Amino acid sequence: MHKFYSIVFFTMRLAKRMILAAGVAISTSVWGAVDFISMPDFYTHADDPVLMIVGTDDLGYDTITRGEFEYMYNKNNSISLDGPMSVDSYKELFINYKMKAFNAKRRAPELKLGHFSQEMESYAKQLSYPYLINAQLEDEFIKEAYKREQEIVSASHILIKGSGESSRSRIEDIYKKLEKGEKFFDLAKKYSECGSAARGGFLGDFSAFQMVYDFESAAYNTPVGQYSKPFETQFGYHIVYIHDRRPNVTKAKAQEIFFAQGARPTYVDSVLSMAKKAKKFEKVAVKYSQRGDVKKTKGDMGWISKNGIYPSEVVDKILSIPVGDVQKFNSMMGTHIFKVTDIETGEPLDSTHYEILRKKVLGGDRYEAVKKKVAANIRTKYGFELNEKVVDYISRFDHLDPNLLSDSIKKIDEPLYYLNGDAVTMDMFLTTYRTFHVSYMQKTEQKYTKTTVPVDTTLSYKTNFLNYLYSEIDNQTFNMELAQIGRAHSDFGYSIKEYADGLLVYAVSEKELWDPRVNNADSLEAFFQKRKDQYRLSEKKWIGSILSFANKDSMIKVEKWIKDNNINSYNLVKRVKGEVLSKKASVMSQESAWKVGENKILDKYYFKTIPADSVVESKSHPFVLILGEETDIPTRHKNVRGQVVADYQKYKEDLWINSLRSRYKVIIKEDVYKTVNNH
Repeated sequence: MHKFYSIVFFTMRLAKRMILAAGVAISTSVWGAVDFISMPDFYTHADDPVLMIVGTDDLGYDTITRGEFEYMYNKNNSISLDGPMSVDSYKELFINYKMKAFNAKRRAPELKLGHFSQEMESYAKQLSYPYLINAQLEDEFIKEAYKREQEIVSASHILIKGSGESSRSRIEDIYKKLEKGEKFFDLAKKYSECGSAARGGFLGDFSAFQMVYDFESAAYNTPVGQYSKPFETQFGYHIVYIHDRRPNVTKAKAQEIFFAQGARPTYVDSVLSMAKKAKKFEKVAVKYSQRGDVKKTKGDMGWISKNGIYPSEVVDKILSIPVGDVQKFNSMMGTHIFKVTDIETGEPLDSTHYEILRKKVLGGDRYEAVKKKVAANIRTKYGFELNEKVVDYISRFDHLDPNLLSDSIKKIDEPLYYLNGDAVTMDMFLTTYRTFHVSYMQKTEQKYTKTTVPVDTTLSYKTNFLNYLYSEIDNQTFNMELAQIGRAHSDFGYSIKEYADGLLVYAVSEKELWDPRVNNADSLEAFFQKRKDQYRLSEKKWIGSILSFANKDSMIKVEKWIKDNNINSYNLVKRVKGEVLSKKASVMSQESAWKVGENKILDKYYFKTIPADSVVESKSHPFVLILGEETDIPTRHKNVRGQVVADYQKYKEDLWINSLRSRYKVIIKEDVYKTVNNH
């Protein structure tokens, strides 16, 4: 496969995954109607000259600028493993690709491209986030993460699984019990649906990035000794209780008094008491520690960290001790009395650690929080303001006959929302609202029906409506932003066009080249037979048919028929059942190419690599007849199917491209072409 098509087919495979997940087109799309695919103009730039046009006078033309061509050419060459391609060579492949995309646009209904608008909306939105996440917003999340890294939180929680109104109601009931004075531990054991319920909801210690972001935020925003209000994560509804918050120590400077195994506990406790009261811990260490080098070290352990020098149980204990505290600890080695004199909490926020945190923020579930903040900021930028009173009013329409919607909303004399300085009334929003309302009614009546608007039946009518409304508002405001991004960043527009072309070319190639009806066995066999001299196996194999019979008489009859009529092995069982035996005769057949070790019947009867008395035949069809030969020359396309399919699709593609080139014009501005990558 040519290197240009390597990246193209990667884009198209990605596009296919997006296609399979697609739904219906969004009404606010800037990507054109389903019956005729068009592109928005935000990728065009006044200083980017037109390089070529593709199309016809009747159907119109697609315009390709020099910038788009350079973007695609340079991108393909940068990832090529075969070395750079000349501009002239690339140009011909590029034209073929653009013709396929042009052809697909004009065949949208036939290609079932109802998904196109939604896929482009989704892709453009994902691609836009790096441009929309400004340095200030990014810095805000990075510094928040760094601050949280410096502390360890010890917490318990109560979890009610599910995202619906029932789960929300249950967690709110539990919260009311807490407010009335019931103990968190008891409520967690009784109601929590987490494995930690048996421990009263205790989760242990954690720091930044160790819990999902929403849970982490609730925990870090709740004071020690208090519980949070109910909140939601992807696992369900929670209430979190904070037991403790302490520095996240990465290094600690410690002193030690050590006692070997067998030391009397009362003796150790008396030394512990002295160590706690002593002004100088080292004097107690020198006098009582059983370390051989204590007189030299005076009990000083130096800086302790997780570097493998000390056992992990000892390190974990030392890192958990507050500065100035003296504590006893039993390990596998003996009993220790530790005192921590200094600590370090985390790495400094230098450029290296900042970049590590940046990747974590933009790569984990925090990224979803960042995107939500971006969406909220954009809504604010365009002056979005929701009228909650109107939302509450229409929430009563949850069982209203859709035919009565028009009359019902006439009673609403206030705007539903404001956007970009305009007031949007329910009358203006009626078509969109009706689409939601009908979907909600359909989903509640039949849970598994597919609806135009996604509806979650576990959520209320109001919540579903708000989810839909905000998705519509976000589509509108994002489209406004996309126009600005596209005009400010040419690569953004070129990437959008590249993805759009990938979707289109994949869809039309699936129809023209990859459809099983195109690559049927008869077509492949006919193609192979005309070119069979071009094919060879990589090694010799036995090629032919193996017939297995239920009775010996049938086998003898068929064997005689083969010898008398010089019959070849192709499609043998079909001929046997029609010409020699009855059509209902019990005959099993295998037809392929095998080498030693790949077929036990051949290993016994032809290659003779297993004993002749071995039982390899079917119990129901023990009488075997083989017809074929050992060769490297394939007799049927099945012997080299992968190569034949590839060649056949290339043959069909060449015919298709020749047809497109005869139907569509390509006009290249030679003066602009000469300046490609040279201006």
